Amino acid sequence: MHIPGFLGAILLVSVLALGRPYDFGVDVEGLTRRQEDRILVGRLPVASNGSVPHRLEIRQMRADPYKWDLFILALSMFQSVSQSDPLSWYQVAGIHGVPFRSWNGVEPVPGANMSGYCTHSSVLFPIWHRPYLALVEQEVFRLANFIASMFTNTTEREIYQRAASDIRFPYWDWSLPAPPGQTHLPDVFWHPTITQYGPMGLQTIRNPLYSYIFNPVEEEAFIWSPLNSWQETKRAPATDISLASPPSMNKDVSEALLGKLSEIQQRLYIIFSNYKDFNSFGNKAWSVSQNLSSWDSIEAIHDIIHIYGGLRGHMTYVPLSAFDPLFFIHHVSMDRLIAMWQVLNPNAWMFPMAAGETSYNSLKGMVQNSKTPLTPFYISPDGTFWDSDMARYTHTFGYTYADVDPTLAGNQGLRESLIRKINIWYGSSSPVSLRFKAKGHSNFVNHHRSTVPNPIGTKGTKSEVTDHSKQGNSLASASIKGDRYNEWIVNVHANMEALHGSYAVHLYLNDKPHLNCRTIIENKVGTVDIFTMRKITGSDTKISGAVPLTSSLLGKVASGDIPHLDASAVVPFLQKKLRFQVRNGDGNVVDPNLVEGLYVGVSSTEVKIPAVDTELPRWGRPVARLNLWS
Repeated sequence: MHIPGFLGAILLVSVLALGRPYDFGVDVEGLTRRQEDRILVGRLPVASNGSVPHRLEIRQMRADPYKWDLFILALSMFQSVSQSDPLSWYQVAGIHGVPFRSWNGVEPVPGANMSGYCTHSSVLFPIWHRPYLALVEQEVFRLANFIASMFTNTTEREIYQRAASDIRFPYWDWSLPAPPGQTHLPDVFWHPTITQYGPMGLQTIRNPLYSYIFNPVEEEAFIWSPLNSWQETKRAPATDISLASPPSMNKDVSEALLGKLSEIQQRLYIIFSNYKDFNSFGNKAWSVSQNLSSWDSIEAIHDIIHIYGGLRGHMTYVPLSAFDPLFFIHHVSMDRLIAMWQVLNPNAWMFPMAAGETSYNSLKGMVQNSKTPLTPFYISPDGTFWDSDMARYTHTFGYTYADVDPTLAGNQGLRESLIRKINIWYGSSSPVSLRFKAKGHSNFVNHHRSTVPNPIGTKGTKSEVTDHSKQGNSLASASIKGDRYNEWIVNVHANMEALHGSYAVHLYLNDKPHLNCRTIIENKVGTVDIFTMRKITGSDTKISGAVPLTSSLLGKVASGDIPHLDASAVVPFLQKKLRFQVRNGDGNVVDPNLVEGLYVGVSSTEVKIPAVDTELPRWGRPVARLNLWS
């Protein structure tokens, strides 16, 4: 790792304390630097048998020792490249946000130089990330193949070259519980240093999944204090103010995200079954702008992983988030969910929409569509950028996922196979699971599909997933009338930049007007997290999210607090019990009068339960039931 002389001995000691990247015994930068004028994002080669390689879940990749070695070694090499190189981790991560500089020669539009290229609150949000992830993936692919060629033993080199030939960037499936005995956030993210095998044998190196080390950190560009003084990315940084560089508390991240798992699954189940148009599914600004009744989105769910995956570390801050290695693994998981939705809705595509936020090449209010360039990603040397039409399908970039690969679907068909998985993975907190359980579908419970063996010595955390399928026929008869039940949802919208950075609207079931610590812990039912920048862009765009209440209400039916899920019982109960609280990014309670554009209301929708598990529930029209704040 090159350390500029002006940083001096103190920085050198700090870097040594953080650990070194893998030493390949060669001038890595000289051997890996590329010379082309424009960096292009292309298609990676297919496998030797002609199939499109899969992006693997990170635990599945870890079970393949050769691919795993190459992935870790490639990340280590990637992160050790000088920050002055446009294909360094620093500059590629910097495309997303800070340091708000041009990349690949793509200059900002006038008035947009205080933004990153990423298109949040935009119809481009889901697909913009495809060429971005493909850029990272092709660099890891290139480095992995380069590293595989460095093994001197012929047999070993051939094994690693086969592994490198179809390597793809992995994802972490945060939507499902970990296999028994494992931590929710995989333990490969937890440790600052690891022992890694490579062409130069075993070495103890800094773990490239734990953090990225800045060399140097640009304090003025990184805005937030004290993050702009930390030399490495952090997750849930320890709160001891005496520490100049607090450690990352990955245990806290794992437990926080596990605590959100039931809510995430309920929201995904609703989105997969009820959201049929691309704009509503894809971004958190469309529904409010069109006065629609479906207020959630995959972007709003994506925000949960940023906020709780960072816990005031780098992932929590939009412009800083991409420096954390967790960012790209999270976004590959997002891309998989988007690809799954596309299988269910193959003809749905984007409508033109005004940008909800300013990005480096689009001012707020500029109308974007499927032909809008996905800057700064070139597809050809002539200066043509990728657009959403070009990037619509994953195989265009040379990858797919097992769950959307038609060659693995068998006789059942891809769509039916995928729906069955969605019912199993995400439906266990829904009344749908009660009906399927009563019909003898014993597999209609929540579980992780992974068959990867548990590593010795791992320690799991308790899952908070609610499985109502275990309640039996009595709960089903009280909640379901014929083949229908009522789904209850809290809808929230607010001005994106109502506060100084990200904030959250927390929902509770509690009959006391004031919430203390105990009632907050015991009675919380969900959160709408507003993931946004500081008041830099001046955006007054309203963004929305939703919290499903049905699972919590089923618990109240089971306990006898309400007799059923009909409005005659639920509305009086919610009028008495439902409370909300706004908290800013520091966790402090905020007067809702200070949150511009805030609305909190409850709706219900009659849902038809499918007859078979290869169908999804069918939703009727929502009915507004209760207005908590407007």
